[in-house]
Amino acid sequence: MSFPADALNAQLEKLVAHPFYQDRVPASIANAADFAANVPLMGRSDLVTEMTKPGYGAFGGSNPVRMNLSPMGPSLVPAMQTLGDMENLIAAARTHLDACGIGPGDVCAVTFGYHMFVAGLFYQSQMEAHGVACIPLGPGEAERTVEVCAQHNVTVLAGNPSFSLKLIEAGLTPPKVFFAGGEAFTGNPALYGAVRDAMPDTVLVDSFSLSEFLPVARTFPGGEGVHVFDELVYAEVIEPSTGEPVDDGERGELVLTHLKKEAQPLLRYRTGDLTVRQTTAPVHGRTVNLPRVVFGRTDDMVKVKGVKVYPSEIRSVLLGLDGPTGGYRLTVSGKDGGGDRLALALEGRGDDDVLEEIARRFKSQTLISADEITFEEKLDEAHAVVDTRDQRTREKKL
Repeated sequence: MSFPADALNAQLEKLVAHPFYQDRVPASIANAADFAANVPLMGRSDLVTEMTKPGYGAFGGSNPVRMNLSPMGPSLVPAMQTLGDMENLIAAARTHLDACGIGPGDVCAVTFGYHMFVAGLFYQSQMEAHGVACIPLGPGEAERTVEVCAQHNVTVLAGNPSFSLKLIEAGLTPPKVFFAGGEAFTGNPALYGAVRDAMPDTVLVDSFSLSEFLPVARTFPGGEGVHVFDELVYAEVIEPSTGEPVDDGERGELVLTHLKKEAQPLLRYRTGDLTVRQTTAPVHGRTVNLPRVVFGRTDDMVKVKGVKVYPSEIRSVLLGLDGPTGGYRLTVSGKDGGGDRLALALEGRGDDDVLEEIARRFKSQTLISADEITFEEKLDEAHAVVDTRDQRTREKKL
């Protein structure tokens, strides 16, 4: 399902009378272009403004049964679910559990945090609703966690990939399925490779969700990257500076729309996350795919050699490498004969092999080559872009 016209029109028909969307959205749309042209984009600030009003402003009165508090700027904003919302998201999750061969007789240990972190409770809810015994452990002591898992014959693990490696080192028997979250996983080749080596026969599941959108996408067996739960969410990718949709396969900002949500229904919600969207052959019935999950934020963009470079992509380039601390300075200058010169200074140390790998990753990520990549022991600013073209110097502190 690439464009869910029926589901979107059913949602729009309800929302034309919603206090937040009244006089903002049409009662129906014909196609993707019509939807993008006539339904305005919204952002986190719009949500926070309403949710911090008495009674949650225009989003009040939905009778939620679950409220997960999420930090949004200086505010703790509840992400709300009605009973119907919970039934819908659990039904979607059930299709994924079935695809992974999880069901009654399995035992799941959840090592995600539960304090103002939505993942722990969400995994517990979907497992229990699917007849799976669930042990809510949280991110505790590795040795004790391993003892509990052995005592109760745990077959499914949900948690942070880095913590899962500590559990394996402490003697955990690899589970049949591991649900990863809380940090970049398939987007961090070193971490993913370490987990793959530690759990060679385990089904590894990457995921992407927001507290406002739960769930968005997961790895389905037989697929690459993550596939969108398109019965719940419509995913678009836009050019961040213009808001215009981009073609499949092009980088841009992920924009999400709820298809069934009762509490806090969000339309064309800008996530601020960079991704690539593509349409695949059906994988367990799903065709909307984010092959690289998300790999950066739509922070201050700089155009170099005709290509838009988002500085946060550099963090993705450096994931899993020994030597770089994560600090960088991206300097763009003009060449004497015309054109742009790009120099990347990285905080830390690295040999020629590391520099070569960084150069390869940088080109793969941004589609352009850096003219110079160097290491410096300490950078004055941890994340900075310096543009000296046209004899103007401007520094953006990220």
